[in-house]
Amino acid sequence: MTAPDEVPHDVRASLEQLLAAAADAAAEGDEPTARAALDTAETVATNKLPTGERRDRVRWGCAAALDALPNGDLAAAYATATADAVAGSDPSL
Repeated sequence: MTAPDEVPHDVRASLEQLLAAAADAAAEGDEPTARAALDTAETVATNKLPTGERRDRVRWGCAAALDALPNGDLAAAYATATADAVAGSDPSL
């Protein structure tokens, strides 16, 4: 069982996988795949994360990574930083 502020395991795993795929695709120059993964991650965050700073950070990170494309290195950095926000243990995030 998870605390109300905690990210459910399946949501965390989905977001981490999507953001890693987005970072890899962006770094490789595969903009369509990166965009699709980032769009999906943003949707998952919107629909599955509890309202709060963590959800806002994840959504902002996905949007920032999308805006950074076609600069693959910058988009990958945003996606990686966003994955770190998902994995963070601070429940206030």
